[in-house]
Amino acid sequence: MPFETMRLFFALGAVAANVIALALLAIGIAGRGREESPFEFLRGVTLWIAGGVAIAATAGSLYLSDIVNLIPCKLCWFQRIAMYPLAVILPIAAFRRDAGIRIYATVLAVAGAAVAVWHRTLQVFPGLDTGACSAVGPPCSTPYIKEFGFVTIPYMALSAFALILVLLWADRVNSLRTVTTSDRDTSSSNH
Repeated sequence: MPFETMRLFFALGAVAANVIALALLAIGIAGRGREESPFEFLRGVTLWIAGGVAIAATAGSLYLSDIVNLIPCKLCWFQRIAMYPLAVILPIAAFRRDAGIRIYATVLAVAGAAVAVWHRTLQVFPGLDTGACSAVGPPCSTPYIKEFGFVTIPYMALSAFALILVLLWADRVNSLRTVTTSDRDTSSSNH
């Protein structure tokens, strides 16, 4: 498949991730205060979906470096360091139904998102780049990809990290609402 087609596909994926993340945020905010979780429709699949997002982001980054031969800059490597483990630990946690993974995954996703924000900032304001990136590789301030006038590689990474974070939040809300509901059921049956 031509690189131009894949660029468009990746950019559309990033925009879709943003739309989904914003929609889930709106659902969560609108559903606050209700007994039932606003994310009930995602119960049991949030970690699977988050893992799928991480796998897709990992595959995309490997495609760009190993198939298209784009050399990752220093900040791209830091984003990969945060994303690649998520592609492994989230599916394993989903399979094991291990909600305890949320804290570890959240730390990785927040760290990766912070680097992606800084990377994107350097691309918007190249004057902020001190040249530390280009000392070891390509400059962080020069985007390889720019679709729709704003979608670059760090923007794509940020979109994936943001969606993963929202999904982890939805999983937490679901687990909290389960505990609350089961506690109520237990206390009402004791009376």
